[in-house]
Amino acid sequence: MVKNYRVVVFGVKGVGKTAILEQAIYGHFSKNYKLWPTIEDIYQASIETDKGVRELVRFYDTAGLDLTQLPEVGLYSNPDPSLMLSFGQIAKQYASISDAFVLMYDTSRPETFDCLVTLKKEIDKNKEKKDAFYVILGHKMREMDIKAPTLECPTSRASHWSIREKMKHFEVNALDRTTLFEPFTYIASKFNTTQPKSSFPQLVRKNTQH
Repeated sequence: MVKNYRVVVFGVKGVGKTAILEQAIYGHFSKNYKLWPTIEDIYQASIETDKGVRELVRFYDTAGLDLTQLPEVGLYSNPDPSLMLSFGQIAKQYASISDAFVLMYDTSRPETFDCLVTLKKEIDKNKEKKDAFYVILGHKMREMDIKAPTLECPTSRASHWSIREKMKHFEVNALDRTTLFEPFTYIASKFNTTQPKSSFPQLVRKNTQH
């Protein structure tokens, strides 16, 4: 039976989760491509690993997280609680079923990275699969000043955080599909190396003498 792995993609509204999935899986995203706010969509893909084996992966494109759910980084006031789920509820909803988590931020918006730190803590509290892993994607959505990154920029902070938490960090661009090959291959390859071995003991043919 073919194993179908489940990957949940999280990120603040507007960081480009759907754009990345559309480009990576279908290869037809462009500047003129119209996207609508996501409630939840599922993408299924057969991805080749670094060993040439294909893994079947199902990506859950979640509704964008609202920054108002985090008072310390919220940009808006007076949110309508009836329209939002807490980070804890969101984490609990997906953590028990997921084999991996993609956490995405906008490289030009520090607040979109800040919320991922809090979200990961909530996921860690609720995830049931010990071998479930994380991948961090920094989405370069717009041209930025060409200068050396500082310790305060989201990319540098994400890099340090990913090293500390033992996660893989990639910078991607939905308009450049070549930037997506490495992270998606990594995800499939990670699954290929974490497949459980058979619990059945090795069968040994006994020699019988008559």
